[in-house]
Amino acid sequence: MPCTIQRFHWSVRVTVVAMFIMIAGCTSYAPPATPPATTQSQAPGTPTVTIQNFAFSPATVTVPRGTTVTWVNQDSASHTIVSDAQGSVAQGAVFTSNSLVNGASYSFKFDNPGTYPYHCSIHPTMKATVIVT
Repeated sequence: MPCTIQRFHWSVRVTVVAMFIMIAGCTSYAPPATPPATTQSQAPGTPTVTIQNFAFSPATVTVPRGTTVTWVNQDSASHTIVSDAQGSVAQGAVFTSNSLVNGASYSFKFDNPGTYPYHCSIHPTMKATVIVT
């Protein structure tokens, strides 16, 4: 009988250790709280903002009036491009993309000078700005 109890205790210990290992392997990814701030001036053409690691890069892009900016999602998660109302409505440029899956893109032409803050509506901590000169 003591041998049976020892086997039972050993079996319970192995099961508990195995469950601990499985639970420890189940982690989730949280996007960085503050993406690195980058600024980039772009020449006329089609400047590209990359969406990767839950951040817009560059975080600030400066372009001349009449420029079309293109955003490309290189993240595994879907994202959107949504103008912030306070900056864009007053300047006549409200832009909202559909949900962009990996590899998808969205473009918008900026006709009026101004500062256009925007964000991802799915991940509201993702923020960036287009400055039109």
